[in-house]
Amino acid sequence: MKFKASGGYVTAIVTKKDTGRSFYASHLQKNLLTNNGRDNLHALAYTNTANGTRGAGYVALTTSTASPAAGDTALGGTELASNGFTRADATTKTHSGGTNSTIIEHTFTASGTVNLIHASGTFNNASSTTLYHEAAFGTDASLISGDTLKVTWTLNLG
Repeated sequence: MKFKASGGYVTAIVTKKDTGRSFYASHLQKNLLTNNGRDNLHALAYTNTANGTRGAGYVALTTSTASPAAGDTALGGTELASNGFTRADATTKTHSGGTNSTIIEHTFTASGTVNLIHASGTFNNASSTTLYHEAAFGTDASLISGDTLKVTWTLNLG
């Protein structure tokens, strides 16, 4: 499978020792993210569970109606932490080699009533740390004890 450039560039400059003259061997050439490189990035970013290389496989929820923004470092408002909706290590973390897609999925089971769950985010730890992805739901979800909320993140790099 052939992929487009990843959006970055490479420049290489040669400087001759004897003359001190420099010239471009390569100037702003688009780079290519290889299949193996992309697969490894998916593992590092999402599916790894080892300390030090933990991917963003934790799923969190909020009732805040704040709009997601690129500068966010936490979910808007207060992250849910009760009634079965505490941040959870996703039960599914899958990436198929040679593709640009990872699935992070978790099903929450309500142990009480929670009204108007509005958004979700992915993190690389059970508390605080780094917010990787954030999205508001199209429709708020209200649940009572025994109801389930399955959150599936389909993630692509670049």
